[in-house]
Amino acid sequence: MSLIRLLPAGFHAVADYAVAALLIVVPLLVGGSTLAVATGVTVGIVVALVSALTRYPLGVVKVLPFTVHSAGDYLAVILLAAAPFALRFTSTDHSLAVFYEGAGLAVLAVSLVTNYQYSPKRVASGTSPKTDPVQQAIPVQQAVMFQQAVPVQQAAPTNGTAPTNGTASTNGTAPTYQAVPVHEAALAEQEKQAYQAWLAEQETLTHEAAQAEQVAQARQAEQERLAREAVRAEQVARARQAEQERLAHEAAQAEQEKLAYQAWLAEQQRLARQAELAQQVAQARQAEQERLAHEAVQAEQVAQAREAEQERLAHEAALAEKVAQARQTYQVALLQQNSEHQAPVVLQPALEGQPASRAH
Repeated sequence: MSLIRLLPAGFHAVADYAVAALLIVVPLLVGGSTLAVATGVTVGIVVALVSALTRYPLGVVKVLPFTVHSAGDYLAVILLAAAPFALRFTSTDHSLAVFYEGAGLAVLAVSLVTNYQYSPKRVASGTSPKTDPVQQAIPVQQAVMFQQAVPVQQAAPTNGTAPTNGTASTNGTAPTYQAVPVHEAALAEQEKQAYQAWLAEQETLTHEAAQAEQVAQARQAEQERLAREAVRAEQVARARQAEQERLAHEAAQAEQEKLAYQAWLAEQQRLARQAELAQQVAQARQAEQERLAHEAVQAEQVAQAREAEQERLAHEAALAEKVAQARQTYQVALLQQNSEHQAPVVLQPALEGQPASRAH
């Protein structure tokens, strides 16, 4: 899971807790949007929790293998690198986005140079996790060969006879002493057991690495699924927002149409009132004209009556004048009669324009 097995587990643990602390503290101090701050705090808490549960020097509970921890490191790198773009706060919180990208690169660099083959059993047995299996197998083979070769060089007996195969001599001499080959054999047996334990540990680590890779793949698939769901949810949210904007636009347009209709209706009512008022004015004018015409007729009739009255008065005046003339004529005639001492002549006044007749 790493390119160079250079950094020990202890230094990696210190780097884990340092990165977790920075991811929690820096966003809270810098501040920003809720998503930007929550991203750093959440990833920092997860990194600290995974570090506390890892089986390495600074682990607290030590239940997770270090290889599984490596998968968590790479997952943290992916989250820190993708979060600013997935949650879209690169433009609004640029400083935090750059900080998360830098933290992701730092975690990636530490993960690539860390020796993830750390094991407490290996440290207790004194074997180095970097030892090559071939290098551990060589001392075992040399010890076995040395154990087979040493019995030939046994100590000489005191009586000058050389016992064979390490058995006691027939003359009662002590058996040969083989302390050095037994010690070498014990060392070889210990190395053999350590090699077998190393092989078992390698198989366990390989199995754990496979499981961690499967877990990482499952987490990556889950992250991809969540990302797709987030994109789908964002699309749905955008569609809802567009629908709300369309409905709001339609509502505004309907309100405008309603206001326009109300204005048109008010205008129609105003025009109707004006037409009714104009009709009333026309009717009043027509009534006034009829009244004036009637008064004119009455005035004409009065004028005609006055003219007839004047004609009657003129006729009466003419008739009175004729009567006066007739009287004057009668008086003249009477005066003439008196002057002539003649019988009185009775003169009748002319009636209706006829001359008076003399009666004898």
